[in-house]
Amino acid sequence: MRRLPALCLSIAALPLHAEMPRYAAEFDAQNQQLKVKVCLDEAHDRVRFVADSEWAMRFVSDAHRGGDRHLDQSGEGWSASGWGAGECLSYRADLGAIAAQHKQDIGWKLGEDLVAAPQLFLLRVDGDDADGADINVELTAGWSISAPWRETGHDGKTRRFHIPHTPPDWAAAVAFGHFDEERIVLPGGQLRLVALHGIDADQRTKLRDWLARISRAVLSAYGRLPIADVQVLMIPVTSRHGEAVVFGQSVRGQGNALQLLVDPSQPATEFDKGWVAVHELSHLMHPYLGDRGSWLAEGLATYYQNVLRARTGMLTPAQAWDRLREGFADAEAKSDGDEALQQVAADMHASHAFRRVYWSGAAYWLTVDRDLRRASNGKLTMELALSRFRDCCLPAYTDWRPEDFVGKLDELLGVQTFSSRYREFAAMKRFPDWRKVYADLGIRDEPSRLGFDSRASDARWRDAIMVSTSLDQAHTR
Repeated sequence: MRRLPALCLSIAALPLHAEMPRYAAEFDAQNQQLKVKVCLDEAHDRVRFVADSEWAMRFVSDAHRGGDRHLDQSGEGWSASGWGAGECLSYRADLGAIAAQHKQDIGWKLGEDLVAAPQLFLLRVDGDDADGADINVELTAGWSISAPWRETGHDGKTRRFHIPHTPPDWAAAVAFGHFDEERIVLPGGQLRLVALHGIDADQRTKLRDWLARISRAVLSAYGRLPIADVQVLMIPVTSRHGEAVVFGQSVRGQGNALQLLVDPSQPATEFDKGWVAVHELSHLMHPYLGDRGSWLAEGLATYYQNVLRARTGMLTPAQAWDRLREGFADAEAKSDGDEALQQVAADMHASHAFRRVYWSGAAYWLTVDRDLRRASNGKLTMELALSRFRDCCLPAYTDWRPEDFVGKLDELLGVQTFSSRYREFAAMKRFPDWRKVYADLGIRDEPSRLGFDSRASDARWRDAIMVSTSLDQAHTR
């Protein structure tokens, strides 16, 4: 998950106790604008509406109170005194201008479809609104909306949502366009798929069917979708090297979403070969862990992009072990320096040490997976811990410290495995000794292929790792 740059629009926290604001937004397709009202049910002595930057202010105009009551404007926003119960601030948000930025995590335009970060068109009212906000969106006839928000109802052209409160710098995207939102229903939840402009009807069918198939992989962890409601945006691009899925990211702002950049011209077989979608779906199993914990988050997704595909027949177990081996060996060969993994992860986007971070994390989860099975004779697994974490703690709308995440996993199983291995790996200044784990599992790196020794001490856990114990069939509606 990426975070927004410090350009988004927000409203400073009110000095009084938090309350849940109500938004009403009317989409003006002709002018590519939103007419927005944000209302507070309670009276306040003074309210300040402050933008994070003058750059972000360009997207909002015509801010005013009802009855022409006074509203002070400064270079950074507005303020008002004597705010009455039920009073509303009205303004216009320029969706077209946001989309014209053509920048990831800000906005872009595809044909007539507009995509914009909601932080840039919905002014936040009280940074401590732990209950989030409600919004009604009235659409122009023939237009649709896709948002990470939870839908609470609809009436003709108006759709009603609840927006969970998340940190304002967590990325999110809302799309307005001529599309149909298709739901892939899974045990435990649904994926709400939107294919944006540039993907024709036949390609939409191919992508929908592919996502339904690939979603079976995440179910092979513990039989349920980790998050009950997930927005999925498919954005068409032209790949340079024939990849079907060029890029993906999991985003958590104002809900949960996946964004996949796909080349819809590629055949279905190429989509089935890819790992990106399974990687991003796996990110739904954990909370946001910050930069220090990125090796845990990316390591989990990197480990599972191979293991979960083997469990559902997209790879053979031998292929999955071989791809893990290739990743470990390549990352080890390209890892240098003497900084601890935790520090390397914190600096990853500046140093570009992605391979060491991702694959060291994958080695952690493989080691923990093996340790749990070995110590409990197969009764405890990382999937059991993650399943219990789903029930207690997801969705997560705040940051989790990585220490707290692994500590909670330990608590849920009554062990110390996650935390002890976390401390060990976080302090490592060299790449983990994955070869020792492979030897224990009875996996030999032979000249032309991997060999598997059934007599090895952990051979039974090698086989068990690649087997699904609960898998349900996805379907669409």
